[in-house]
Amino acid sequence: MFNELALKIEEYLNNGSNFAIAQVINRIAPSSGKVGDKAIILESGELIGWIGGGCVRGIIVKEAIEVIKRKRYKKIRISPTGGTSENENFKEYVMSCQSQGTVEVLIEPVIAQPELIIVGKSNIARKLAIVASAADFRVHAMAEDVDSHMFPSVNSVIKSVDFKMFEELSNTYIIVTTQGENDDLSVKKALETNCKYVGFVASTKKAEDIKSHLIENGINEDRIAKLNSPVGLDINAKLASEVAISILAEIIDDFRNGNASKGFEKKDVVKPKIESTSNPKKDTFSEEFYINPVCGVPVSKISPKHILEHLGDKVYFCCDGCKATFEKNPKQYIN
Repeated sequence: MFNELALKIEEYLNNGSNFAIAQVINRIAPSSGKVGDKAIILESGELIGWIGGGCVRGIIVKEAIEVIKRKRYKKIRISPTGGTSENENFKEYVMSCQSQGTVEVLIEPVIAQPELIIVGKSNIARKLAIVASAADFRVHAMAEDVDSHMFPSVNSVIKSVDFKMFEELSNTYIIVTTQGENDDLSVKKALETNCKYVGFVASTKKAEDIKSHLIENGINEDRIAKLNSPVGLDINAKLASEVAISILAEIIDDFRNGNASKGFEKKDVVKPKIESTSNPKKDTFSEEFYINPVCGVPVSKISPKHILEHLGDKVYFCCDGCKATFEKNPKQYIN
């Protein structure tokens, strides 16, 4: 099992996917999860590995998805007595399964470094490529007739402003730093993608002129309003290298804290096309899981412990205890 998980971890890292690793760190028998058992949980809610069954599995899936979103670890304790103790990195749950054991699980996020697409051949573009590569970003340089020798540190050089090679755009940042060379067309093409963050290196006046031009050319005004320009944290930068550092600092701040680009719709993880048979779709969680009305944790519709018919609808349960509790008083949980 460990070898399988190691291979999966390597695959998802190579694909630029986000996931969480959950490991049992303590238990009081009886519980099916043993100390050292571990699993990876994908953003879709798919769990690979073993940390326990029944309500434990559902709770860990639910919390792992939140851990991935928050990019912060969390310790979960599930016991017969439960408790009210909770903080940013710890939460207690009641063990509703009939085993009535206790288990503690540590959930850690594994967040892929974002990709950065730099549009333009300017000095700022070249400096930004250097510092972003040093920060372990996957960097792509994009410009008409760009010379690959100008960007020796990047992952790829694309000799036209064309985003078609990218399947999805959310864990990616686009910075347009064309500085007078097809500015409006480059910004237009960037905004027509579903990228979560588009930045344009320009003065406030130039940025407003570009926005007005884009509105006249039919680009959605809400989307234009999300254009980050001027771009970069205000550090009184003067040199091209300093401007590049200020831009990267804003990108990192947005990536870690979501501060710079508010309101962008998050889609799927961005990556150049990679063949993979197991790369998960991230919009399947609500379709494949049902919230157990008794304990409030997700239950897989594919392999639930129990299914009951109630008022014409199916109700899914993670364990015998939840099913028995529901049957005693269904109205308490579903009106």
